[in-house]
Amino acid sequence: MKHWFFDFDGTLCATEEDIKNAWRATVRELGLEVERFERLYYTGPSIDDMVRLMWPEQADEALIAAVRAAFVVHYDSSGFPTTAPYPGVVARLEAIKAQGDRIYIVTNKRFSATMAIVRKLSWENFFHDFYSADKYKDGPLGKLRKPALLAQAMKEHGAAAAESIMVGDTRLDIEAGRANGLHTIGCTWGYGTRDELMTAGADAIIDTPDSL
Repeated sequence: MKHWFFDFDGTLCATEEDIKNAWRATVRELGLEVERFERLYYTGPSIDDMVRLMWPEQADEALIAAVRAAFVVHYDSSGFPTTAPYPGVVARLEAIKAQGDRIYIVTNKRFSATMAIVRKLSWENFFHDFYSADKYKDGPLGKLRKPALLAQAMKEHGAAAAESIMVGDTRLDIEAGRANGLHTIGCTWGYGTRDELMTAGADAIIDTPDSL
């Protein structure tokens, strides 16, 4: 493998506490049902998709836009106090790079938030490139779901499927990799489940970063 594409939340970094705290502040601000949020929320899908999941009867474009705007303010101003790489991740990424391979981030996370955390961790020059669902939102490509986002990353870097791999913690990551013909690795230390990863068809499932 020459090109390694990594999901971010739940794969490289533990981010859920900061994300959920921003969601809770958003839910309270907009007067949405707190109990439903606590019962249905899980980390991984986009803000838009989570609104549709949690409040389907209310999820028009106005509500989605309001949630997105409020969440951005709460999350981006938080400073990401609890967000950190999982133990062993950095050492394994360094080993992959040392063998001459390239590493990339491909995430549903907003580009501005992704890069803010990247800067906090001093990862600007550590990865070869960064891809987020809204990276191209102001251009002709628009917002991209993960399969299309991964395809764009592969295209820009000339990454053939046979020499590329997708690593992630949820079915969305595995499905994106499979849709593009990549070998896929599911990791169990994140926010998905082993059953979810197996059902999605991961080629391998690992329990620690050392297994990469």
